[in-house]
Amino acid sequence: MNEVLQERAVRVMVVEDSETQAFKLRLLLENEGFEVSTVANADLALEELNQCPPHLVMVDYYLPGMLGDELCRRIRMNLNTRGIPILMLTADEGGVAEAHGLESGADDYVCKSESSENLLVHIRALLRNPRQGVILSRLDSDFRRVRILAIDDSPTYLAFLTTELRNQGYEVEAEDSGSKGLHRLESQVFDCALVDLAMPDMDGIEVCRRIADKVQTLESPVAVIILTASAKDGDMTRGLEAGADDFVGKSSDLSVLRARIQALMRRRFFQEENRRIVEELKGKEMEMLRARTGQEAAEVRAAMAEKLMRANSELELTNQKLKETHSQLIQTEKMASLGQLVAGIAHEINNPLAFVMNNLFTIEQGMELIAPEAEPHLKETSQGKLRKMRVRLKEMKEGLDRVKELVLNLRTFSRLDEGEFKTIDVEESIDSVLLLLHHKMNGRIHVETHYGPERSLYCYGGRLNQVFMNLIGNAMDSIVGEGKIVIRTSQTDGFFLISIRDTGKGIPETIRSRIFDPFFTTKPVGKGTGLGLAISYGIVQDHHGSIEVRSKEGAGAEFIIRIPLDLESTKVLVPIEVESCR
Repeated sequence: MNEVLQERAVRVMVVEDSETQAFKLRLLLENEGFEVSTVANADLALEELNQCPPHLVMVDYYLPGMLGDELCRRIRMNLNTRGIPILMLTADEGGVAEAHGLESGADDYVCKSESSENLLVHIRALLRNPRQGVILSRLDSDFRRVRILAIDDSPTYLAFLTTELRNQGYEVEAEDSGSKGLHRLESQVFDCALVDLAMPDMDGIEVCRRIADKVQTLESPVAVIILTASAKDGDMTRGLEAGADDFVGKSSDLSVLRARIQALMRRRFFQEENRRIVEELKGKEMEMLRARTGQEAAEVRAAMAEKLMRANSELELTNQKLKETHSQLIQTEKMASLGQLVAGIAHEINNPLAFVMNNLFTIEQGMELIAPEAEPHLKETSQGKLRKMRVRLKEMKEGLDRVKELVLNLRTFSRLDEGEFKTIDVEESIDSVLLLLHHKMNGRIHVETHYGPERSLYCYGGRLNQVFMNLIGNAMDSIVGEGKIVIRTSQTDGFFLISIRDTGKGIPETIRSRIFDPFFTTKPVGKGTGLGLAISYGIVQDHHGSIEVRSKEGAGAEFIIRIPLDLESTKVLVPIEVESCR
């Protein structure tokens, strides 16, 4: 019993209109242990294929009514039979007929004049178990994208072969020795290898044998076609038994070789697809059997499993909320302390600031009154000093005005007097956030602001400030080296829009759907809690608004906030939660 036979006999269907030829094939195959059925035409073959698909179909090319190539097409179009290997038989020995037969859907092509031994070798090669892990996703129209490695020690033929195949749209690499080619096949992924039979350092049969020995370690097993100019008796048998998938003669006409490659790729695809379908059907049959034999037990287990999953889900949700609440309490306390600190600093600065500004005003007034009277009596050097004193007083006034503006921005940011909804100036709020984050720019980040004509928004100002703080801070963190942040505001379709766009590293598509999840962060340990965007999202949701993210990895990100303009009329109440988690 040969290697293709398993515990059950392999079934072979012979489609042959010649009774004599059909009898000879039946006798040959049954002596080898195959289970053989014969039919005289294509219509009977299609009917029997639907009832009991065999493991292999042998088709005569010249059949009455429907030719063998059309029968092959019909077999390939049927989902239940498309994975069955097909061996085409004909008395013609021309390459044109061979290419036509292979293109019709046949996996191999054998002349009837060949010996019985060669015929059996072809049959065994077709019935060889497909290598595990070979998954081809190409259809016939896409086969020309197959990646091929051509191995031949003849520079002339190798150049001809690679050029012709590349002109046909194949992706072709080349090596001039068997050892180099074997190394490429072991280290890279190829769909097909074309190997010269006669090479001085390592012939094609030895290359096939070594590939077969390493098939389990290859990243993706490769199909091998041996090329020969003049095959000796037994070369084909030894090559196919060594692991080759096909044996093709060298020729200036590559139509047969292209057809062989397509047939081989198609057969591998259908074998794998058929195996997958069979495994799925077996799995479904086992499921149905288990369902019939233990339906009540399965229902009980399913009910218990559902309750357990629900309980686990509720427990996980409760635990998640507990963690969020704990982190929110910590952050709320931090922000409350920050607000008090900011308000305290502003208050403490205000007192000496008012004292200094009042005194400065008095000095300026006195200087303006005394200078005209005293200046004519002063020497030239004293007059220069007087002019410098006026310049210094002006500079002092400008510095004090900047301190005054800083205090006002600090009070705007803290908004300790805004614990409820009210109308705010969005431009003023954003500017106050930019002032507090100015130290992070460090001269490397340029901020552009484009404010719309409408600046007022009815909202919870303190919490919306925190959204600006989180998004602008994240934008600054995403920029490595120099960059730019563009902030725009506008109103459209009943919404107030705030856009914050940066030129940073962007957000990878793989994590884009998770950036608003609590505790999810891409920052190093200790640099972020993973709650900033989650809480910002919650604040905007509580305003009945939305946050849209647009990003391309390596090309920055844009966050677009939409807040309804009718919050005052709808009287929306927003719960007080965390205001920051940066």
